Amino acid sequence: MKRLAYLALAAVMFFAFSSSLGAQRLKTKGQAWLDAHTDPAAINVAGNWYEHDWGTIALIQAKDSREVTGSGDGWDINGVVSGNKVYLLFSAHGEVMYSAILTAVSNSDLNGSYEHGLMKEEGKGKRMDMTR
Repeated sequence: MKRLAYLALAAVMFFAFSSSLGAQRLKTKGQAWLDAHTDPAAINVAGNWYEHDWGTIALIQAKDSREVTGSGDGWDINGVVSGNKVYLLFSAHGEVMYSAILTAVSNSDLNGSYEHGLMKEEGKGKRMDMTR
């Protein structure tokens, strides 16, 4: 009976540890995904945005900065502006769940797409249109 308890405890610890490693890898890959977009920021996306499926999304971008932080629909948001595009990661409890690539089509419109995990190809995924 004792042996079974030790095996059960070992299995729980293994799955908890491997899940934590998976989340950490996605977070690390997420940062690398953001870091790969290096053009100077051509736009500033600071402000409150609205997206039909996500509701209000608040983004913060300091003047002359490429880095973006924010929140919306229960997610923590980290991102980067590269040229006229915005690359966003949506996370909860430190785990990246979604990513989005949006292009500024005007001062008050960002259009693009998002998907679960990291976007592999721009234009793939579910449509995302944000207005300010």
